[in-house]
Amino acid sequence: MPVTTPTPPTIREPAAPAPDPSRYAPHTTGESRMMSLIKRLCGSAVLIALVLGTLFAFPLWIYPVVIAAFVTAGLYEFFTMVRHRGILVHRPLGVALGIVFIGLVAWRSMVEPGLVPTPVVGQGATAINWMWDVFWPATIVIIFIRQFTRENTFEALGGLATTLFGLAYVAALFSYFLYLRAMKSADGAWLVTYLILVTKMGDAGAYAVGNLVGRHTLVQRISPKKTVEGFFGAVLVSTLTAMAAQPMLGSQPIFGQPPSPWLCGLLGLILGIVGQLGDLAESLLKRDCQVKDSGSLIPGLGGVLDVMDSLLFTAPLFYGLLIYG
Repeated sequence: MPVTTPTPPTIREPAAPAPDPSRYAPHTTGESRMMSLIKRLCGSAVLIALVLGTLFAFPLWIYPVVIAAFVTAGLYEFFTMVRHRGILVHRPLGVALGIVFIGLVAWRSMVEPGLVPTPVVGQGATAINWMWDVFWPATIVIIFIRQFTRENTFEALGGLATTLFGLAYVAALFSYFLYLRAMKSADGAWLVTYLILVTKMGDAGAYAVGNLVGRHTLVQRISPKKTVEGFFGAVLVSTLTAMAAQPMLGSQPIFGQPPSPWLCGLLGLILGIVGQLGDLAESLLKRDCQVKDSGSLIPGLGGVLDVMDSLLFTAPLFYGLLIYG
């Protein structure tokens, strides 16, 4: 009898997963682009109204309260964001320490010079000075004590380092807005307005130019949406804005000289570059934590930290240039 060879069973390749249309389709349709723009404009309008009201309409003591609110929200978003990275951060403690830090800076920059009258004098003011001088060493000890109470030592170093970094990155850098407001060589409110205007107009320039003509990615591994064209657009817009807004500086010296359009242009060039570095720095953190935005508190703009990112780098630089330039 002929020997029949059994037919091997047919092995079917597993069906390939259906392609995700969102990976290949444009990021946004025309309608969604318009809605995104409307939300962005509305969110920006609310922030602008808050800033102008705080600087020019409300009592002076409201200003440090608003700064503290921004720092509180920024720290909460930062610590929430890094939890996605698997780092056991001390979020409530970190936020509380940030509020204490801003309070100390507000006292030293605005109360002691007499900008905000207060009944606490003499020994009270001395106590504030003493607290300021030991804040960072005490903070390190407090964070260690908090770590001692955890059940295990997993990610102990990561939690300690990230908590300290969050305080330095958000609270310490943003606190320079208090020093700028308290400057006596010019109207501090206009100095703050000038910095915000130059920095955020640069952000708007990067967004507009990048969306219109952006073709070359700035740093692919950090932020695929940021383009070289957007970067130069931001720097150009910041430079032109700084020149146009020169009257806001009054007689405040720049680089040791009376303000002039060319000096303001140089200042805007520097602030534009550094502002975009601040934006890129936060993008690096978000990329590592695998989140798109730091939060969703501000419609169209993301989280508070997304709004603060470029200002975190330009505020201390602007203050340093005015004081030591």
